[in-house]
Amino acid sequence: MKEVRILATTVQGLEWFVCEELREICGEVRVFSAREGSGRVIAEIDERCLAILMEKARSVEKVYLFFGEAASIEEAGIDLSEKLREFSGFFRFFSVHAERITKDIDLTSLEIAAKIGEMVKTRLNLDVSLDFPDIPVYVEYEKGVYRYGVDLCFHRSLRDRPYRRFIHRSALNPLIAYALCRAVRGGKSLWDPFCGSGTIPLECLEVYPWARAVCSDVNAEFIAGALQNSLAVGKELDLVVSDIRSAPLRSGSIDAVVTNPPFGIREKAVGGLRKVYEALFTEASRVLVQGGRLAVLTPHRKLVESLAQKHSFLKVGEWRLNEGGLLSYMLLYSRE
Repeated sequence: MKEVRILATTVQGLEWFVCEELREICGEVRVFSAREGSGRVIAEIDERCLAILMEKARSVEKVYLFFGEAASIEEAGIDLSEKLREFSGFFRFFSVHAERITKDIDLTSLEIAAKIGEMVKTRLNLDVSLDFPDIPVYVEYEKGVYRYGVDLCFHRSLRDRPYRRFIHRSALNPLIAYALCRAVRGGKSLWDPFCGSGTIPLECLEVYPWARAVCSDVNAEFIAGALQNSLAVGKELDLVVSDIRSAPLRSGSIDAVVTNPPFGIREKAVGGLRKVYEALFTEASRVLVQGGRLAVLTPHRKLVESLAQKHSFLKVGEWRLNEGGLLSYMLLYSRE
């Protein structure tokens, strides 16, 4: 058995879910780094699991074959070239994509890529092809450390989903939707009262294929889009055009409410933000079974926590997310 090291990237704050999924897919996994809020997990897995991971991973955005890290760009370029040498006899073209995560150096991302590219070209006598490289090299810089390897997802991101036929104007990142579904730990029935184009219910059906997934929204256009998306992947959703305050669900009929209420930024809450959140907790209290779970993605942490306390929900989990500079929280509650 040959083991390889990978660098898996995700939304900042979902590192725990990546580690859990890596072990679920690949079995024995040695995690070297999974710093909370970094958006990165460095792990060692069985080489035979790479293809399976690329096919099944839902919490990961990109996977890189991880070669190592260095304290200087020169050291990184030399070591990277040596690691690539075993591939260079079979390939001719390469590219370099670089990312400067922290801004404590003068070099830009493009300048890092150019310097690394020149060293690789000189040492290995390879040609550059930015669009169709045989070896897509990846380099990132963060707080005095250069990490480098080969991009195994050069042509597509693993966050791309085949059901994305209709795109909601405030579409949720599927990685976050997947994590919300994992957080509630199953159930026979799930409900998203602000389902939009159906991202959360469709991700939940990937995790819990046996479940009944109810997808409701006040906007009929979004429900039509959710139907289109579900048909694209052969998944069955219970689709309802409904305001959250008049959802046609029986009391005690739902095991988990998994939702992303309007942030009030790009998507306005019909009736006002506080009234909508109040309705969410009122309805969740009514439809959830005893011990049922409520998973909420929101930037309005204080509002959600005050309403949870008011409606006697016990907080059992919290994850702080940062996606593109937008801070939000995944909050998990149990109906006691």
